[in-house]
Amino acid sequence: MGIQEVPYSLRLEPQVMEKIRVLAKQEHRSINKQLCVAVESYLKAYEKEHGEISVEEEG
Repeated sequence: MGIQEVPYSLRLEPQVMEKIRVLAKQEHRSINKQLCVAVESYLKAYEKEHGEISVEEEG
């Protein structure tokens, strides 16, 4: 799991946050981990449809 260097404040609509909270509880995950899983799933689906997203390696 990657470590984010600069914290990012994520603002979600209350209803969306409550749905994430329900899913996290069902999956026995923290809200943070549930959000990570959701983002990773979205990226995987996006890349499947549009091709790999290239990012520059730091360093």
